[in-house]
Amino acid sequence: MTAITIQMPIAIATPRATRWAAGAFTGVLSWFEQHGALRAGRQVQADRVTEAAAVREYAQRYAAHDPRFAADLLAAADRHEQTT
Repeated sequence: MTAITIQMPIAIATPRATRWAAGAFTGVLSWFEQHGALRAGRQVQADRVTEAAAVREYAQRYAAHDPRFAADLLAAADRHEQTT
């Protein structure tokens, strides 16, 4: 004859602070993600402004020799700066 012993663990109640701690951690993590995304977006925009300024400076060097080329460069700098 075979005997099987089944043990049932005692149900443990969830500690009171765990739900609050999980919610707080989720909120802080969400804030960091949003803040990081905003910061990255600002950095990309700052880079675009810097690059557009460099192209405008380059266009000014050619304005006297080839005004159409300089106008094309200035237009490209404007488009690059405005692109999101």
